[in-house]
Amino acid sequence: MIVHIDARSPVPVFEQLRSQIARLITSGQLGAGTRLPPIRHLATDLGLARGTVNKVYEALARDGLVASAGRHGTVVLDGTHATASAEDLTSAADSLAMVARQLGLDPTAAHRALDGAFSRI
Repeated sequence: MIVHIDARSPVPVFEQLRSQIARLITSGQLGAGTRLPPIRHLATDLGLARGTVNKVYEALARDGLVASAGRHGTVVLDGTHATASAEDLTSAADSLAMVARQLGLDPTAAHRALDGAFSRI
């Protein structure tokens, strides 16, 4: 599982991690039955507190995307039925606009950056 945390981002670390894992699940990149990394390992790899990763996993479980399998860790549920809503996209757009403003960029620069991101994926 590849996730990236940007400590300089105004988006809280919790939300960065939660939204990235949720997108990996809903897009099918993390299929049903896939075991997520143990909390301790993911926290160490990302330089985060274990409590932060634990709260992310709990939030994903509340959203019906993962389930705790006890000693067997946290496993991905079938997330293909979970769809991104217009609200999710609006939230992501708000985050991009906020970061662009904090960086002192104008809307045109933000649009170019978004176009570039689409061309890279």
